Amino acid sequence: MKLKLTRRQFGQLAVAGTAAATVGFFANKTVGQQPPNSKILGARIGSISDDDTDTNLESNTTDLADGSATADIVPSSLQTIVVESFDVGTQVVTTVLTTAPTLEAGEQISGFAALSGGILVVATTILNAKNKGNTYLITLGASGASPTRQLVTGLKKQETLLSLFTRKDGSLGGVVGKINGTPPMSIVSINPQTAAITGEDKLSGNLRVNTVAECPDATLYGIVTNNKGETSLVQIDKGKDQTTPLRFEGQLWNNGFNSLVCTSSNKLIALGARRYESPRFLHFLNKDNGEIQRIEQAFDVDAITVA
Repeated sequence: MKLKLTRRQFGQLAVAGTAAATVGFFANKTVGQQPPNSKILGARIGSISDDDTDTNLESNTTDLADGSATADIVPSSLQTIVVESFDVGTQVVTTVLTTAPTLEAGEQISGFAALSGGILVVATTILNAKNKGNTYLITLGASGASPTRQLVTGLKKQETLLSLFTRKDGSLGGVVGKINGTPPMSIVSINPQTAAITGEDKLSGNLRVNTVAECPDATLYGIVTNNKGETSLVQIDKGKDQTTPLRFEGQLWNNGFNSLVCTSSNKLIALGARRYESPRFLHFLNKDNGEIQRIEQAFDVDAITVA
């Protein structure tokens, strides 16, 4: 007979495809001999249809185990995480994987990082009334394991992870600040296995830094946004900060950036859009003069990392 799955059952099948898709992507990246860092990965929130999903499979079995980490949440309120790949050379966007429904309503993606072995890590924060302020680390494994969801520990009251980044040594770092985005802020180390914050370095002054990238030359860069939205690039160097205003088409950039990465050739790429503009785009940032160069193909995701 034809098998028709509910949303929750569909989610369980989606888990099985997540790891395989991740492994396939990184394997193809090597075999295809793509130029270093020619691909940027982006994570965004997706959803499944309100209608049941017809799999067109023939089966006599309809009872699937429910191992969802969010089994207490109404299925229709759950959302997926979609990972997409952006080829900087061809500007082609490709869907890499879609997770099982795992995000609550009102939960937002704040950070995204790629670790060794094809492991992808997503940071989320719940902004609705239930569990408001809770911050989670969701790991998308490439070894056949289902995505794991863990509450981040080590945060103070009203603090959250504003972004994630991959350190030069391959470990996981993040930016911690208040939920409302006001300083002071800190750069932290995170254990991806336990979701525990293991180290903290406070940023100097009242720098409103929401996203950070570490380049292969070990230099840390951050995006600074003032109360008017005017945006600058800051070089973070043990308390001695060098700030450069960012300009696009001759005008000061006025809306911050959602995410920042650094390629293997030490080039900075930021994700964002100008105020009242949609969708989002990738932009090259000139470290010397602050000039912004836009990649014209839209990449409308919530956070990015280097593949």
